[in-house]
Amino acid sequence: MKPETRYLLLKTVQDKGILPVSSVCNMACQFCSHRNNPPGLDVYRLGHLDLSLMKELLEYLPADGPLIIGESATRIIEGDPLAHPQFLKIIEMIRGFFPEKEIKITTHGSFLNPEVLKMLQENMPVELNISLNCSSPEERAFLMADKKPEQVFSALEILAVSPIKFNGSIVAVPHLLGWQSLDKTISLLDEYNAETIRVFMPGFTRFSEEKMKFEVDTMYKRLASFIDKYDECRTPVLLEPPQLNNFDCVIKGIIRNSPAGKTLLKKGDIIISVNQEKVLSRDDGFNKVLKAENPLIKIRRGGTELELLLEKRKGERSGLIVDYDFSVELLDRLSRILLNNLDRKTAIISSVLGKDIMNSFLKNFKTRYNLTGLPVEIDLLVAENRFFAGSIMSAGLLTNGDIISCLEESGKSYQNIVLPGIMFDVFGNDLKGKNYREIEQLFDIKIDIV
Repeated sequence: MKPETRYLLLKTVQDKGILPVSSVCNMACQFCSHRNNPPGLDVYRLGHLDLSLMKELLEYLPADGPLIIGESATRIIEGDPLAHPQFLKIIEMIRGFFPEKEIKITTHGSFLNPEVLKMLQENMPVELNISLNCSSPEERAFLMADKKPEQVFSALEILAVSPIKFNGSIVAVPHLLGWQSLDKTISLLDEYNAETIRVFMPGFTRFSEEKMKFEVDTMYKRLASFIDKYDECRTPVLLEPPQLNNFDCVIKGIIRNSPAGKTLLKKGDIIISVNQEKVLSRDDGFNKVLKAENPLIKIRRGGTELELLLEKRKGERSGLIVDYDFSVELLDRLSRILLNNLDRKTAIISSVLGKDIMNSFLKNFKTRYNLTGLPVEIDLLVAENRFFAGSIMSAGLLTNGDIISCLEESGKSYQNIVLPGIMFDVFGNDLKGKNYREIEQLFDIKIDIV
């Protein structure tokens, strides 16, 4: 293994709490990004990682927070962790290091047999995120090429009465399976007591098959309208990605039988303060509640403000569901960068999905520091995902080429630009392996990354 690959693995564990396990997946999902990606991506397929290497990686795991398996935060391609032939030994090894740390596992579910579920129950706390995607074995076989399509549905029956917590996810493909299938899949996960159900906007690139493509705005609006009808569903149903245009800490749902579920809090309430401390963002509100013992929460409901006591232990999950936006640390860092460059012509570059909330940040920033009307030049530029194209609109999939096109088409010269850090790995390289300094040199410009 190359030294830079090993370092990337170590930083993934240390910074993200994510343990890479396997790049192997036994499915061939029609919506899988890996089969629709453009050529030229600089990514790593590492197969099944050795137990000795994972043991070394666990030495770098932070003491606080959960251990995450099956999620990718770098250019390392993550498959299904349960495909690893020594998966059960991996869980035992983790428990040897961390007897009480929560383990969060993302899986498509076809390896969740009774033996695996029994072992996971013996090694709690464990939380599963199951990518179900459809409502029947027949649909699984068609959509995901699942060779054991009945297995995940059998597992859901066990999980419905198991102490193991699980969440369901659905890549919505109504243009392939129809809207009735989506409705049945949501209802099925609700029936089996999923804690949350996340419905993902399907993605396609310029290399996807024609049957996978659709008109993006129309699909998003239809999905949003479709999901709105599940207000009375016992399980919170959430659309991903959300389209955010402010930092209001809006409650999107409440997990059943949770501390929040025992209060009068409800979907649509806006958290204003926690223990009389003002909430600055959704992320801020969520974490203030998480870290507090028996927090006093002030909310706005319509034109009324209310205060409620939420009885919970410090660090215990509240059961409140909010969309993720910006942490207080990120807001502070971005503000400091702009304040240190007020004498420079600066551009903040956002993705298409991030433009509305970045506009909100800029308005708040200028008001907070009394900059409105002053000759301060801070522009917001929106970079399109031209490398991937299709329905791709996220910052994490932007490339240097997308940023270069954005700057050239702006018709302006800047002395400083601010780029989203999620574009780059720990070396400052994008998904094509190009370093951000390429942009600095091309435009003779200073770059800050947040």
